[in-house]
Amino acid sequence: MAIVLQTSKRRGIDNFQDADTPELHRKWFKALSRLHPNAIQRTEPSALFNCHGLTFASRRTKVLDSRNISRVITDDCWNEIDLQKILPGDIVIYYDDSGDANHSGIIVQYSSETLVPLVCSKWGYAGEYLHRVNDVPQFYGPIMKFFRCCL
Repeated sequence: MAIVLQTSKRRGIDNFQDADTPELHRKWFKALSRLHPNAIQRTEPSALFNCHGLTFASRRTKVLDSRNISRVITDDCWNEIDLQKILPGDIVIYYDDSGDANHSGIIVQYSSETLVPLVCSKWGYAGEYLHRVNDVPQFYGPIMKFFRCCL
């Protein structure tokens, strides 16, 4: 099932809501605390939304296609910013080597002394996690870009 989801320019964003968590994902999120011991699980697992649904759709749905994330970034006036300029409320997007936006999260804390932001993001079908920007599953991608909305 999908909800009506649009950019500020009224272009549609493909999305879907899911009620069930696949067994493979249940096994994976059981291993997350071992793989990322410094990440703090903030919520219980949920199949309703994913990381992009958290970042761009208020926890209401899943957005999977990387082209939709590019559309949101463009239409909703998200400007890329340097790490040294980020503030709570800015976002981080993790890209793979081919340029696909595989993961996103919201900056919740930043210290100019450590230069390591604290992020809230949703890890697949698992829950939301508070984690350092560089403490995420490797397959999310090696490239991080930071954005601030100018609307």
